[in-house]
Amino acid sequence: MAKAKKKKQGHVAISFLVSFLLGILVIGGIAMYLFQNLGINQQEIVQMKTNVTKPTEEDNSTILFVLNEENDPIQYTFMIARLIPMDKKMALFAFPANMLAVVDGRQDTLAGFFTQSGIQAAKTAIENESGISIDHYVVLKSEGFQKICNIFGGVYYSVPIKTNGFEDSAEPQYLGAAQMEKLMTYPLFGDTEGQGEIQRNAVTSDMISEMINQTDTERITASMDYDFKRLINLMDTDISAMDYADRKNALKYMFTYGNTIASFRIVTGTVGQDGDVFLLSDNFYSSVSEYFRN
Repeated sequence: MAKAKKKKQGHVAISFLVSFLLGILVIGGIAMYLFQNLGINQQEIVQMKTNVTKPTEEDNSTILFVLNEENDPIQYTFMIARLIPMDKKMALFAFPANMLAVVDGRQDTLAGFFTQSGIQAAKTAIENESGISIDHYVVLKSEGFQKICNIFGGVYYSVPIKTNGFEDSAEPQYLGAAQMEKLMTYPLFGDTEGQGEIQRNAVTSDMISEMINQTDTERITASMDYDFKRLINLMDTDISAMDYADRKNALKYMFTYGNTIASFRIVTGTVGQDGDVFLLSDNFYSSVSEYFRN
């Protein structure tokens, strides 16, 4: 009797094991079906495992960056970054330093407003001329700019042919922070009919967008708090620690889940009769309004 009972228990155990394995296969098949057919992909699984919530329209912002070259005030660089974390996008627009604008009835160039009246006047000049509302500004000198480039890791970039001080090659070449700054402030871009400043700004926004897209985003998000503390004292800005805390989650989301985050748009317009000033086109805002709807 004892042997018969033992044999029966073994049969039950095998049956249970078979049923258990079949159950796993069925559940696994259902789960796989759900993942494939209900839109649950691997990225969303990772997202659910983290506490990084998806940003909203309120997290969108527009920041004006100015590179203030004290040793060469002619080569100021004015660039707007439009951040759209919910779409995992960033758009860059570099405005020529010789762009004409009007502020409080006074007409001057961007460089003129910045030199004589400071960053607020330059910010207002861009807003008045472009129709873009700017939320914050950051003014960088050489040290702060190079620190940012080092954080992102430099860039492999195809420098325009026959640019003095760089390899004369159509192939991308690695540019460190100092070389990036040198290219951004290069004074000898083709100046046919006053196009040199336009080309300089196109190169600037293109190069910066490439740097952002080539960076190690995991490293950027991991060191974000530390880097902010390092940079805040190297810039003139109205971005506070509270502003950063409010936007940090959105930035981490953008860098964590974005693919080819940054893009750039050439600021369109015409050159004045003497080639010394830039006139922004009347339809500029409508041509870029897709980035500013929210």
